[in-house]
Amino acid sequence: MKKTERYFYPAIFTYEPGKEIAVVFPDLDCATSGNDEETAIFSARELLGCVLYGLEEDEEDIPDPTPLLQVEVHENERAVLIDVYMPSIRLNKMNRARP
Repeated sequence: MKKTERYFYPAIFTYEPGKEIAVVFPDLDCATSGNDEETAIFSARELLGCVLYGLEEDEEDIPDPTPLLQVEVHENERAVLIDVYMPSIRLNKMNRARP
């Protein structure tokens, strides 16, 4: 199976006063958060890489991402396209697996 080099998935950022920014990937049924937009994006990218790497390693189907304009959001939410470069994720995971 040929592995994809870069994935792009929409994430929904939810903003609540006084709370961390919640980040949900609706296509992958996973979530994270961050204190501000920078850490939320970093956390989202890290989570996306981990989830997709796990799906690849388990040879599970990777769902197609919903087009960004088709993601439904509420007033306090924004759809953000998150990308992850998989060769660096795979290399990092392989290096961690070695004793």
